[in-house]
Amino acid sequence: MEEKTTSIWKSSLVSAVYLAVALILLSVIFYVTGNTFSKTAQYLTYPIMIAGIIWAQLSYKKTLGGTLTYGQAVGVGVLTMAFAGVITGLYNFLLYQVIDPSLQEQLKIFTEEQIVQQGRVPEEQLDMAVNMATKFQTPTMLFIMAIVGGAFAGLIVSLITAIFVKKNPSDEVPA
Repeated sequence: MEEKTTSIWKSSLVSAVYLAVALILLSVIFYVTGNTFSKTAQYLTYPIMIAGIIWAQLSYKKTLGGTLTYGQAVGVGVLTMAFAGVITGLYNFLLYQVIDPSLQEQLKIFTEEQIVQQGRVPEEQLDMAVNMATKFQTPTMLFIMAIVGGAFAGLIVSLITAIFVKKNPSDEVPA
């Protein structure tokens, strides 16, 4: 019987496309409703990411014939989130740079309000803190952070979910 090889790259990319579409749709919904910087949007992103990683791991496990090592599960989760980070990063870049450049100023105002609400920064250092924060909120930096942050979040989530998804070939009970 011929052994079937399955590329972790291809499997991760396919899963990432679906995950990125779900995350972009969530972002569009909150953008259209005028709640772009809503905490609710941020909180809804996490369960979608976790579900996407688990789905990617289970899909890859299925293509491998029902077995998946811990390392393979972690790998597919990290790759899926890295690819999804690239796709969502491109969307965010286009949103902030082309579709609605005024979002950059809105984000600066939102950041300033958050810093003032926290009350940790003295009044005389407020401008410096806002300027420092906005340096990391350019479309290019948001794109880079989406990739790096996606891969890091994928690593953390995958390290946990892989425990439950893995099934080593040696775990199979002979018939």
